[in-house]
Amino acid sequence: MGPMSRAGMTVLVCFVATLGFVQTTSAQTDLPTKRFATPDGKRPTGLFAPGVMVGKTLYVAGKGDYRPGAEFPEKVKNCLGEIRKTLQTAGLDLRHVVKSFVYLEDPDKYAEMNKYYGEFFQDSPPARTTLGVAQVPGDSRVEITCIAYSELAERKTVGTPRAGFPYSPGVLAGDTLYLSGKGDQLAAGGHPSTFEEQVRQAMKNVEATLKEAGLSFRNVVMSHVFLDKYENLEVANRVYNEFFEDGNEPACATVFVNWIPGGSHVEVTCVATTDLPSRKVVRPSGVRYGTIDGSVTASPAVWAGNTLYLSGFPGLNLADRVVPASLADQVHTMARNHSAILDAAGLTLDDIVSGHVYLQDMKDYQDMNAIYRQYYSRGPGVRTCLMPSAGIDKTARRVQASFIAARTRP
Repeated sequence: MGPMSRAGMTVLVCFVATLGFVQTTSAQTDLPTKRFATPDGKRPTGLFAPGVMVGKTLYVAGKGDYRPGAEFPEKVKNCLGEIRKTLQTAGLDLRHVVKSFVYLEDPDKYAEMNKYYGEFFQDSPPARTTLGVAQVPGDSRVEITCIAYSELAERKTVGTPRAGFPYSPGVLAGDTLYLSGKGDQLAAGGHPSTFEEQVRQAMKNVEATLKEAGLSFRNVVMSHVFLDKYENLEVANRVYNEFFEDGNEPACATVFVNWIPGGSHVEVTCVATTDLPSRKVVRPSGVRYGTIDGSVTASPAVWAGNTLYLSGFPGLNLADRVVPASLADQVHTMARNHSAILDAAGLTLDDIVSGHVYLQDMKDYQDMNAIYRQYYSRGPGVRTCLMPSAGIDKTARRVQASFIAARTRP
C-alpha cells in the first residue's frame, strides 16, 4: 500500500471517529435540560425544590398557607399566589398551568375553594384533581400543587369545563395528556347503584376524555386511584384491570382519602402520552408481577419519552412483601425500592424531579423528613406531602411515595 493510500485510510478513520462523536453528542443534546426555579437558578440545598423545569415542563412543589389566623379565602389565594411566584421565577404564569392537585381538609369548603380558585383560572383552566384529606402540613387546611408547560402554542384544552367547575376535562401539553380526576358521575346525573359499576363508570369517564384526545388506555403511563373505603379495594382492582393489558398496566398510586367530591366513592386521574412507541414498562428482575398490599395492579414504572413515572411504593420488602414495623425501616426500604426501579431504568435518585409522599399519621412528618433527606434531596425534586386519610387505610404501611424522574442532559 502506497503513501497516498495510507493517508486516505487515516482520513477515513478520523472521519468515522468524528462521526461517532457527533452522534453521541447529538443523542445527549436531544435530552431535555433540567433547571431549578430558584431566584439564582442554582440547585437548592433544602429538603426539596420549589420548582424544577425539565425541558418545557415545570413541576411545582405543594404550596400551603401556614398563617393560623388567616381566613379560608385568603389561604386559597395565598397558595395560588405562591404557585404564581414559582411560575414567574421560571418565566411562566398561571396560563401555563396544565394540571393541578388540590388537597382540602374540610368538605364544607369545596364550593368556596372553587370560587376563589376560579378567580385565578378564568380562561382555559388546567385539568384538576381535588381530594378530601385528613391533614396537610401545618395550619394550611389546603395544599395545591401543579405542573406547567412553557409552550402555549402546544397547549390544548380537551373537552369543555362544566359551569361552576373551574377545571378542564383534560389538557394536552406537547405529547402529554393530563386528565382531571374522574368520579363515577353518570352523564344524566347521579351515580350507579353498586360500587362495581361506580368504578366501571369512573373508568368510562376517563376513557371518554382519552378518546376525545384521540388516545386510549394503551397510552396511559401513570394513574392515581383514590378510594374512600379500604373494603372497596378488591372490587376496584378487579374492575380497573378490565381496562389494561396484563403486564402492561400504567404506573399507579392507590391512595385512601377521607372524602371525594361529588358524592363519588372512587376517583381516577391519569397521565397519557401521544407517543406510544416511547411508552416502555420498567420491571426490575426482583419485582414480581401482581398487586402489593393496599394497591391496584400496576407496573413498577413506565417510560414516556424521557420521563419516567414511578408507582406509589410503601416501605415493604418487594421480595417477600413484608412491611417493617418502624417508620425508619419503612422509609429506608421505600428508598431502596425506588432506587432499584430507577437503576433498572438507568437512572438514580438524583434524577427524581417530582414526588408525592403520603403519611398514615402526620405526627411522623419530621421523622420521615430526616430520613427522606438522606435519599431524595440530592436532586432535589419538588415534593407534596400530606396525610390522605384517618383510619381508612388498613395496611401496615406508614408511608408511601410516588415519583416522576427524568432523563436529562448531563
